[in-house]
Amino acid sequence: MNDLKKQKFQIHYYFDDESHSMNAFVRNKAEKDMLEAIKQVGILLDSELSLETEAYQEGGLKEIILIGFLATGVANFLAPSINNIITHYFIKDAEDRQLDKKIKQETLKGLELDNEKKEQELEKEITLKLEDKHTIRYVSNFYTKIINYEKVQKIGFKDIENNEEEYIVDRQYFKNFILEDNKEIIEDENATVEIISPILKEGRFKWRGIYSTEKIDFSMGDSGFKEEVINGKHTFSNGSFIECKLQITITYDEFGDEKRKDYSVKEVYAVQALTLGDVKLRESGRKKKRKEWIEEHQGSLFDLDEDM
Repeated sequence: MNDLKKQKFQIHYYFDDESHSMNAFVRNKAEKDMLEAIKQVGILLDSELSLETEAYQEGGLKEIILIGFLATGVANFLAPSINNIITHYFIKDAEDRQLDKKIKQETLKGLELDNEKKEQELEKEITLKLEDKHTIRYVSNFYTKIINYEKVQKIGFKDIENNEEEYIVDRQYFKNFILEDNKEIIEDENATVEIISPILKEGRFKWRGIYSTEKIDFSMGDSGFKEEVINGKHTFSNGSFIECKLQITITYDEFGDEKRKDYSVKEVYAVQALTLGDVKLRESGRKKKRKEWIEEHQGSLFDLDEDM
């Protein structure tokens, strides 16, 4: 069995005063994301890292993390650079490019590669390890927690194991690490939503229904219809549905991956409140049908005028 190897990594919080204390809630929440980022680095290296902490040191506030790992598989050849890989994700600036170069040099040093192609392939694999979106997301969460705690003016990251220089990130750059989500809004003008659970009282509660075979929670944005429901004008049972304009807001992370979907009914055109009951058009539904009829027949009406 391989021996568990350990390396020391330091996080140094610099404050705007001479104190050596930090809000415990801020630190615990932020460092949870930091530890998750380090754990993800272990996953990238095909090694489950064990993480321990030493007693805090003064000078702002210094925390030392002992990172234990089995030097097998990918972790075996990347072992000299584990602390630098972690630092890479937390600094990401001009110095970062130099650090990337250093990681590759440390990794390739000592490996007996018999041709240039193997070296290029290994460099490519290292590059992929330095662009992991899950690790980047945890780092973003870390800086999101810290940026609102103004006492922290900068943060240092240092490989203590090899007594390397400390890399500093000043407060003004914290925002550069925070990922911004993108949103796309889609409207289905002719949506049919089967009602599973209506809301029969005032409040900002979500309805539940089935849309395109998918169970969804949605807000009811048609205030007139909501009032009709609260006043008992509609009675819902199994198989009831509404015809409506449904707005779907899709939130993507910075990498283009979908995070969530939010649904909102903007207008209810018709409702079938009872199973096998009549589909009742509301005024908005009648207006919609008139508009559709005019748009459908507009061309033929103009053609008729030209023939006269």
